[in-house]
Amino acid sequence: MPHVAGLRGVVPDPTKVAEVIGAPIELAKRLADGSLARDPGRAVYRYQQTFAGPGRTFTRKAFVGAVRLSPYSEGMIRPHEATTQAERDAALARIRSHGAHTEPVLFGVRDKAGEVDRLFRKADAQRPTFEVTTPDGTQHRLWRVQDAEVIGKLRQYLTPLKLHLLEGHARYEAMLAYHDELEAKAPLAMYSSANYALGIIVPLEDAGIVTASRHRVVAGTTAKRDDVLASARKHFIVDKLAGAAGDVGALLAALGDSVAHQPAFVAVFAGDPDAYKLTLSPEVSPIAEGITVHRALQKYDPVVVQQLFVERQLPGAKVTTETDAARALAALASGASVALLVRPLSLDQIAHVDELAQLLPPQSTAFYPPIPSGLVSLVIDPDEDLA
Repeated sequence: MPHVAGLRGVVPDPTKVAEVIGAPIELAKRLADGSLARDPGRAVYRYQQTFAGPGRTFTRKAFVGAVRLSPYSEGMIRPHEATTQAERDAALARIRSHGAHTEPVLFGVRDKAGEVDRLFRKADAQRPTFEVTTPDGTQHRLWRVQDAEVIGKLRQYLTPLKLHLLEGHARYEAMLAYHDELEAKAPLAMYSSANYALGIIVPLEDAGIVTASRHRVVAGTTAKRDDVLASARKHFIVDKLAGAAGDVGALLAALGDSVAHQPAFVAVFAGDPDAYKLTLSPEVSPIAEGITVHRALQKYDPVVVQQLFVERQLPGAKVTTETDAARALAALASGASVALLVRPLSLDQIAHVDELAQLLPPQSTAFYPPIPSGLVSLVIDPDEDLA
């Protein structure tokens, strides 16, 4: 069963945190120059992000700890999104190069009793280990918590609970693969650091969990706009947004006007001053159209966009994603063929997917604000125990 352990984290020197957070990960170099340092003892790390969200300011309250690795088949770590081999290979290469987990996975846990926040109440009242504001305006605060009683109670509380893998599916699968590589060389002790993942755990009830869109940027397709739209009308209501191709606000507002229960997205074609809003026709059933998906998920936006539109209307498509709509549109000036602006799934929808033991297409979901690099790293030493 997954449980939380303290770790000897690699964290920024408080006097140099501004140059480390969000910068490229150079673990060995930063340790050598002192801008990063490894804690002498085990700890968990209270972590808060304060940011401007929809309509008000939010604070996401989480903590960083070592989470025992568990294959999806055991049912304790619950994914909601498929990954690609390329994503997993890239993440595994980064772990190998550092001998460490430098990019945490974001987990959610159901905590209606508020026990996690209660255990960190004392830490929250103290001065943080470091505090920094990143260029996106997000304030990051981190507390080192070495209290053995707190760590023990967290472990006891979380051991029987399932963890929802919110973000970092490819990273988690790479952590599992690295564990398997090390175990193939020599048996691992029960509490070896190689048996753990670097995780950020946040209660699913936290108001600071804000989901974000993953807009799709399509390159490589030879499909022509008029042909694409004519074919798409079999499944979609197509509304022309005259002259709106470069107006991010207008495009997102058009999506906001969509009927909530019908999938919708906006397509912008390179060189076209107009944009096109596509809404799935109410009488269309993706399953009836040959899409293989759980019936409860057939009208989730990422399923419809990827499987009913991209894969059928844009032959040869090479898809990347952007969480920023303006960057997605800017890609059209750099060789992309089509930008598809989409709505974010809600947290309830994401949890519903993993509770059904289903997977959305790769890169379907995101959370705002992102976790910056340099926050905490976990050195993987097969001979070092975390308990």
